[in-house]
Amino acid sequence: MYLRMQATNRSAVSFPSRNGLIGCVVAIVLALSALAFASTASAAPPKPNYLALGDSLAFGYSAQLFNQNFPAEPPTAFENGYVNDYFATITGSPKTLINYGCPGETTDSMIGTGPLGKAMEAKLGGTHTEACGYHNLGGYPLHNEYGGMKSQLEAALETIAAGAAPGGTPVETVTLDIGPNDEVHQLDQCSNPFPPQVNCFLPVLPHILKNLVDILDVIRFGSTWGGVNYTGKLVVLGVYNPYGALFKPNHELVPMSNKAQALLNSEEKKRVTEPEPGACYANSLPYFNPQNHTEPKRLQTLTEMANPNGPTNTLQRDIHASPLGYQELANIIAEECP
Repeated sequence: MYLRMQATNRSAVSFPSRNGLIGCVVAIVLALSALAFASTASAAPPKPNYLALGDSLAFGYSAQLFNQNFPAEPPTAFENGYVNDYFATITGSPKTLINYGCPGETTDSMIGTGPLGKAMEAKLGGTHTEACGYHNLGGYPLHNEYGGMKSQLEAALETIAAGAAPGGTPVETVTLDIGPNDEVHQLDQCSNPFPPQVNCFLPVLPHILKNLVDILDVIRFGSTWGGVNYTGKLVVLGVYNPYGALFKPNHELVPMSNKAQALLNSEEKKRVTEPEPGACYANSLPYFNPQNHTEPKRLQTLTEMANPNGPTNTLQRDIHASPLGYQELANIIAEECP
């Protein structure tokens, strides 16, 4: 997720077809090179290499930790997120983790306004924004830096290509969570009067879907965009709704937001699990937001929304996962995308 971001608010809406979302990406699939190690008996397995992409959920952000560490914000203070928890489940040794997660990242800023963003706009349409404001504007360090105004997606293409080169460590697993900050920006526009109406979120939903599928297709068919094609494990994390029934069953902070988030997650799953891009979808919404009498307890324990050390204003609450919630996100990925 994000700095002051969340995963919420939308409603029934019809979406354009996948072909309209993707554009004309050439589907040429190349096999990644495997590392070979000499052995008197047999070759040793390649080193597992995990590349984590996304927003503040991938980063492991929490407002309480940010405030405690301000203004230094060492990345090591944010290593209790789902990425590190999921990394611990990956078997094989040695293994490596590259975490490009950026708090505040949107689907537009993940693509960026650099050469890749411009090329995508020319081929696939849309407009994008400058990359990773948390780092490039705020000056806060990331877990793994990728230099200058380069976008996270550009860095991902370079990392996958470097891993596929002779002597490189192939990327075997990519996880991605993205889109909640797009929703947050829309929520800000809809917040007066409060609570915002779900219908206000309709315009952003097709935008999230289009950018998500474009991002996945660029990863899969990187040779079209100056990199190499990626054929390894690709996981998309479907986010939860922090504005659900936080205090009382069936009384959502933003009315109808559970159904709206469920609609978006359902459409995302349809798009990302098609043969192209062929990703696995790990949906956290049913567990965090079961839409029954257990939902308040789930949101209170799995998110920071009810953290007494945080703000109590509804729109300013910390929507990020708690340490327990981050562990559950990792469990969901491990169980749904083995």
